[in-house]
Amino acid sequence: MPETDIAVIGAGAAGRGLASLAVALGLRVTLFERGPMGGEAPDPELIQAALRAAGARAALARSAARMGIGSGDVPVDWLALRTHLAAADADAAPDSTAARFEAMGVELVRATGRFSAPDAVAAAGQEWRFRRALVATGAAPVIPSLEGLETVPYLTEETIHALEERPDHLLILGGGGFGLEMAQAFARLGTRATVIEATRIAPGADPVLAEGLARALRRDGVVLMEGREPARAERREGGVSLLLADGTRVEGSHLLLALGRAPRLAGLDLVTAGLPGPGLVVDESLRVEGSRRIWAAGGVIGHAGASDLGALARSMLFRVPGMPATPAPLRAIRTEPALVELGAPDQVEAAETLRWPLADTTRASAEGIEEGLVTLSVDRRGRLVGAGLLAPGGLEMAGMLSLALGRPVAELAAASLPQPTLSAAIARAALEHRAPSLTNPGIRWLAGIAKRLP
Repeated sequence: MPETDIAVIGAGAAGRGLASLAVALGLRVTLFERGPMGGEAPDPELIQAALRAAGARAALARSAARMGIGSGDVPVDWLALRTHLAAADADAAPDSTAARFEAMGVELVRATGRFSAPDAVAAAGQEWRFRRALVATGAAPVIPSLEGLETVPYLTEETIHALEERPDHLLILGGGGFGLEMAQAFARLGTRATVIEATRIAPGADPVLAEGLARALRRDGVVLMEGREPARAERREGGVSLLLADGTRVEGSHLLLALGRAPRLAGLDLVTAGLPGPGLVVDESLRVEGSRRIWAAGGVIGHAGASDLGALARSMLFRVPGMPATPAPLRAIRTEPALVELGAPDQVEAAETLRWPLADTTRASAEGIEEGLVTLSVDRRGRLVGAGLLAPGGLEMAGMLSLALGRPVAELAAASLPQPTLSAAIARAALEHRAPSLTNPGIRWLAGIAKRLP
């Protein structure tokens, strides 16, 4: 039976990152992947990013007229757009190809890996004994138990790249991040887009931020049907029909399922590995509870793959004692404006919430930005414990807030920022924490004394 230092099951972002680092450190690494790797099939996340970028360009062109630049409709050449999507995917593919990993010294097994013992993985008729193993099999789109769905062609985030023509009317089941991102992108590219959500869009997000995002999406032409559940799907000539629980019928040319993702665990044989199952529970170091040898990362535990690499390096590769610092919870919906939330303010007692609209910044006025808000959650000691953004470029602005979590919110108020900038709204919101002190009699008395000084 061959032996390996690190067995990695799954070649997603987490698996590739860990394999690259481990082999660079001189460890023997065996990577098991049954599906396509870079260059063998389109990368869904990259395709989605390119679609969002194309939609953003179209929206900018349409809105330029209010600044006296151009006018009229913006035609979309779908064939040219598909060519761009393919080129973008090809540019990124070399970083994740099978040939690259084999050249690095990774033993690549193109087959399904499963546990055959608490310290062994079986694949392609062989077994490998490992010292440590990483489960990084990712997650798959959730397919609902909806009557009639088996008779209807549908798209998911893994197949949306296959559209040969622009949809006339895209029906989207699910108002979470992926569904809203695609609704906006396709609406900007000239497709009618309807989102059907059983609760409200961006469930779990700050309701104020979610409502602001809803207004922005409607301006782009997205139809939002909140609080509506589908009861049956039917195929019709040229498209699909959805019958909702309240009797409403919605018809479209294409159906996109955007109901979240579920961990890919089928076939791993967790029981043989000595794990309780049915899912994977990890501690702060990402080690799977019930095993001293097995870790899990990425989509299989609901994380973004790349963000787990630091914790894996510390606990799995270097075996540093103690728990690594747990990254702050992060939620991002990559629309425009983006909705980003950091930290866990709901877990802090008596937190103060500070808000400031983006419209009240010089840059927003100059660029005609209509929607946006900053929210800061502060604990009793004046420390930042959570933040929310609804802002164009919010994904980049979030870095400033991420570094400030756990620190006095006053530091944000004093931040040195280039002007004009939308981040000024962060500083202005932070200043609101100091506002009550301006009415303090003692502070006013000191100001009165200070004004007499030369």
